[in-house]
Amino acid sequence: MDYGEFINELLKKCDIVRTVSRYTTLTRKGGTYWGCCPFHHEKTPSFSVSPDKGLYHCFGCKAGGNVINFVSEIESVDKGEAIRILAKEANMEVPQYKSGDRDYAREAKKRERLYKLTRDAARHYHENLSLPSAKAARDYLDKRGVGENLARRFGLGYSVSGAEMPTYLEKLGYTKAEMKEAGIVAQRADEYYDVFYGRLIFPILNNLGEVVSFGGRVLTQNPDFAKYRNGSQTAIFDKSRNIYAVNLLKKKKQTSGIKYVIMTEGYMDVIALHKAGFDTAVASMGTALTAVQAKLIKNYSNKIYISYDGDGAGQKATLRGLDILAEAGLDVKVVELPDGLDPDDVIKKRGAEFYSRLLDNAVTLTKFKINTLCKKYDLTASDGRAKFAVEAARIIKELQNPVEQEEYLKLLHSMTGYTMDTLYKQTELSSPSEPVYHEPEEKAAAVSAPTMDGPVKFILASIICDKPYCDYTLDLLPYLEGDLARRVCEFGIRRFKTGEKGGLAGFYELTPPEDVPMLESLVNYPFLDGDDGAKYAECVKAVTVRYLTARKAGLAKIYDETKDAGLLKEISDTDKRLRAIRKGDSDV
Repeated sequence: MDYGEFINELLKKCDIVRTVSRYTTLTRKGGTYWGCCPFHHEKTPSFSVSPDKGLYHCFGCKAGGNVINFVSEIESVDKGEAIRILAKEANMEVPQYKSGDRDYAREAKKRERLYKLTRDAARHYHENLSLPSAKAARDYLDKRGVGENLARRFGLGYSVSGAEMPTYLEKLGYTKAEMKEAGIVAQRADEYYDVFYGRLIFPILNNLGEVVSFGGRVLTQNPDFAKYRNGSQTAIFDKSRNIYAVNLLKKKKQTSGIKYVIMTEGYMDVIALHKAGFDTAVASMGTALTAVQAKLIKNYSNKIYISYDGDGAGQKATLRGLDILAEAGLDVKVVELPDGLDPDDVIKKRGAEFYSRLLDNAVTLTKFKINTLCKKYDLTASDGRAKFAVEAARIIKELQNPVEQEEYLKLLHSMTGYTMDTLYKQTELSSPSEPVYHEPEEKAAAVSAPTMDGPVKFILASIICDKPYCDYTLDLLPYLEGDLARRVCEFGIRRFKTGEKGGLAGFYELTPPEDVPMLESLVNYPFLDGDDGAKYAECVKAVTVRYLTARKAGLAKIYDETKDAGLLKEISDTDKRLRAIRKGDSDV
């Protein structure tokens, strides 16, 4: 089976309704299933799934595609990983397939092997926690208030020694090379050792519930060892694409829903917050947030509280991640912790109720930036006040909403004493009393005009939706511009000749990403009563006349430049055909 046949067979075996139903409740209406979109938060269902077409589409956020696209988007994985996930569910083996330097079958097999290895390692680390040699780890957890239930929930474990885990995994049939590739062992001369030895182990799971890596914390202070050690990047782990405890976030959403997510920096912060009842806490594992992580968070909630440490390092990490989260469309609030404390400290010293009040008093992204900037300057001094106002004005200028701009300019006015007119001039924004220039409607409309006009769009939508009035005896290919238009036409002709139905999900899979939005608009074209063969014929006529008119003009221009008499007959024939079509004396 070649790769194309494999994809088509996979799409047939994967029930898109069943897959989507894991993430949102669907209700059948006719031949289509409807529900609230799992990609953005809505109260009125605008998300449709068509089992006949094997496609989904949201009329709100415009997300759409086949079941591979859905898994890729909802789980924030690339398409190769989405195919691996679906193939595993369908009990299918990914065939040998190469694209450039990538061998997808080999990559899929390697990942499966590494997932199995890290899962076995996580179980053994957890079993080690009950050994006499793990007393220091148990004492540490007791001191931090982490009981057996929490330790079990987060799969905490212990690494006994440098040699114990490699020996154990080797007995299970794993090679030293595989352990090294999984980021669990390293090599020193001829010796292989557990990189986490002597540490409390925190398994890191992805949003699919698979163990992908580990974090380790030393239990005694040692200048030769860093307090925390995070797993290295591997074929199954990239810390810029993962979030600690996201697997628990997913379970929470599936059972009771999520109002907001709390983002912290460390493992123990997450565990402490979960213990205190804030069970939507996750951690970025001490790294600056990325667009992939922001998208992953948005799958669970539109609202996020950033609760990084109150020290200088935590403040800088917060600022690095804020804009990325806001650009992803998340409602970002920052929890301002007392200086020098992390969430775990706050819970221990002040309690859950105090932390809850901190959440209630969390500030917006812009307010946090201004507050952080304010700490740099002495506002009692004129030069400090001026420098602060200039930098704060830059922050406010970046806002897109005029109402927000005015609100924060008022805040800046109250903090500095500068007049509103002065601050408006500093930000180069129009004050409320000044006229605001609006772009002419005609120009704005031209910018957002579709790349396909009405007749072409109706023809292609009719073909892609397999309308019975489509006439495949007409050769439309010469009249269509663009790769997508020609591919849709060829798809319709092939389906007509073979008598096959469906195949649209497979067509999606072969469509370049840049053409998917237009394909979406064709698949979900709003057909009306009266859209029939007569309208199809009129659209074909309009497209043909436009093509022939342009061809006649082009030939005439070439003739004017070259005086090539051989072109005169072609110009005349084109003109005769145009007149005949317009009169209705000739078929297209």
